Amino acid sequence: MTVRLIMSGAVVGQELAAEFGPLPPAFLPVGVQRLYELQLKSLEGAGPVHLVLPETFAVPEHDATRLAELGVEVVPIPEGLKLGEAVVYALNAIGAGDVPVHLLHGDTLIPGPPKDRHDVIVGAPRASEYAWAEMETDAAGRVVSLVTTPAGEDGHEDWPLAAGYFAFGSGLDLLRSLTRLRGDFIGGVNHYLQGRPVRLVEAADWLDFGHLTTFFRSRLAVTTARAFNTVRIDGLTARKSSHDTAKMRAEAHWLQAAPPPVQIYTARLLGFGLEQGRAFYETEYEFLPVLSELVVHGDLPRKPWLRIMGSLEDLLAALARVRGEGSGDAALRRLAAEKTLERLDAFERATGQSVSAPMRYAGRPCPSLVDIAEALAPAMDLASGRFECAMHGDLCFSNVLWDSRVRRIKVIDPRGAVRESPSLFGDLRYDLAKLAHSVVGRYDQIIAGRYRLDRHGGDYALQFEPVACQAWLEGALADMTVDGVGGLSEPVRAVMASLFLSMLPLHADRPDRQQAFIGNALRLWQGLDAGLKAAA
Repeated sequence: MTVRLIMSGAVVGQELAAEFGPLPPAFLPVGVQRLYELQLKSLEGAGPVHLVLPETFAVPEHDATRLAELGVEVVPIPEGLKLGEAVVYALNAIGAGDVPVHLLHGDTLIPGPPKDRHDVIVGAPRASEYAWAEMETDAAGRVVSLVTTPAGEDGHEDWPLAAGYFAFGSGLDLLRSLTRLRGDFIGGVNHYLQGRPVRLVEAADWLDFGHLTTFFRSRLAVTTARAFNTVRIDGLTARKSSHDTAKMRAEAHWLQAAPPPVQIYTARLLGFGLEQGRAFYETEYEFLPVLSELVVHGDLPRKPWLRIMGSLEDLLAALARVRGEGSGDAALRRLAAEKTLERLDAFERATGQSVSAPMRYAGRPCPSLVDIAEALAPAMDLASGRFECAMHGDLCFSNVLWDSRVRRIKVIDPRGAVRESPSLFGDLRYDLAKLAHSVVGRYDQIIAGRYRLDRHGGDYALQFEPVACQAWLEGALADMTVDGVGGLSEPVRAVMASLFLSMLPLHADRPDRQQAFIGNALRLWQGLDAGLKAAA
């Protein structure tokens, strides 16, 4: 038996906490996953893993379930312990005995670690100017000692860094060494090295998520390692491509044609063209967190979220000041009312699931999906007489980046067209509805799978994982008014509900997600319907 510990017993430092909140490093967001999921995948097949966490950290229900499914035992430890003290505490809590002990730092990802070898330390070349433990080795590859080089100093150019994976052959010797050195991890390892031969294993790859700079570069490495059909990222630019030339041209045109007061909130367009039969455009790549990551996996306090919502309101106000000559009502009718009915028909033809049958939500009767879509159209106020204005067209959290240093959002992936030809213009209510479908509609939690759907025939009930920022976000959106339109006004909520019906055929590869969208549309309809009846 080998004891395997992921050491994540203290929250991240101030830089990362400012971006994501006071999370243990293994809980940092990496796209739609947490870091621990990637770490456990790298340790797959190695046997049971113990995840060491601060005892004051409340593991979210979804994560607790996920960890249990993966066979991970959480080991809570007191806060304020030094790393060596935390290791001693965890091993004593487990009752490990004299067995091999493998340690992975909670902010580290090493694909293909030496899971089956003992008395080895994984080493890697220096990747930044932070303080690291360097390894002195002899000619035979034996580790002689670890030496911490202060941040900013060059250290020993030919000494590898200890990359965060330690495989000790004797847990008892490790405990003795750490205890003798009073919880000093580096000192304890050096004491262990005096009694047992430990060899260097060079890492094929090493990703460090423990500092702000290394976090974003490591996240980029994980992102670019995935197989994308439409996006290519090299750390300098993001290239989006598609066989749909009209779509690429429309998005590029929007980014180029947006006036300066809008462009300060957008990704910077670098180029557009054709390559191997696919249209593409390039923007400058931004090393910034995405709002969907922050709302699903982050733990930011109230003030940063209010700044984010304030910046979104500033963008919407800048868009609203760019007036077109057409009708906003006509654009909204096409985007929300007409398209929803077309998409419902496509969903029924593709799946065979009726969109004309009466539904229920939490035991309460609801109209059919088609009837709901038709009832939502009048609530959108499509005879308001509003002029069209500049519109992003897909202002959900997954398309919004947050720059905490300048306290300004940046948006990517605009729609760029309401009908066939590229255009800046559309309707403000649609942008507000897209924002609301992340805030009130909780779209990003559905995409991340952090919900529970109970379905019995046509009766749906949907529960979301609680997130601390939910009330702050909904309150900020309710308080928002842009060009006379309230952030949660009746037309905005009607469009928001229709969005979940309209998206159904776009997620044909995920039937579970489609059913969650239906349940969510019914939930939102019930809330809106109650308000409509009260107003009548």
